[in-house]
Amino acid sequence: MSYSQTSGYGKPMQKLMLTFFFALLVSIGGMLLGTLLPPVARIPLFILELALIVGIMFLRKSKAIGYSLMYAFMAVSGATLQFAISYYIATIGTAVVLETVGVAILVYAGLAIYATYSKEDFRFLGGFLFASLIGLIVLGLIQFFVPFVGVMETVYAGFGLLIFIGYTLYDFSRMSKEGFDEREIPLMVVNIYLDLVNIILFALRFVKSLLDD
Repeated sequence: MSYSQTSGYGKPMQKLMLTFFFALLVSIGGMLLGTLLPPVARIPLFILELALIVGIMFLRKSKAIGYSLMYAFMAVSGATLQFAISYYIATIGTAVVLETVGVAILVYAGLAIYATYSKEDFRFLGGFLFASLIGLIVLGLIQFFVPFVGVMETVYAGFGLLIFIGYTLYDFSRMSKEGFDEREIPLMVVNIYLDLVNIILFALRFVKSLLDD
């Protein structure tokens, strides 16, 4: 059942955003936990993070399992995010990181509000964004063997940033235009959380590539 055409739509959306808020708190807790972990834990945590995403996708219709997996994912994701933030703090400085993260969050919030409440429909971006994401993943695999430097690094970071700006518009537009079942909230929270995290990470990567030139 779609809530987008009913007067009760506001309640599921309010619940979604409240859940997203608590999920962010859990992620921050995971970041604090990550400061206590050794660097060697990074790869196992990343693998666990991917496994949790798959688990959420398959079990999202079960309310209890969906929420428990979602919060577990947030904690693990926060821990892995901490390793990335620490790297950028060490390479470009705390002040630049804080400014970049702050701007990224403001841009994300602005895009989310616009896509939710404007009459514009960004669902048409779905196919293009998916194809672009596949291309981004392929390029990411290539860089393991041929590291990107200079202009190529800047282009790659900018490409990733644009993709997740697009996904933010797409995800919030889809939720507002199509509505959703409350059982879908755990997966939706993960989707919009990943949009935010990837905007932050690609923004940091983009800024670092500019400073390195």
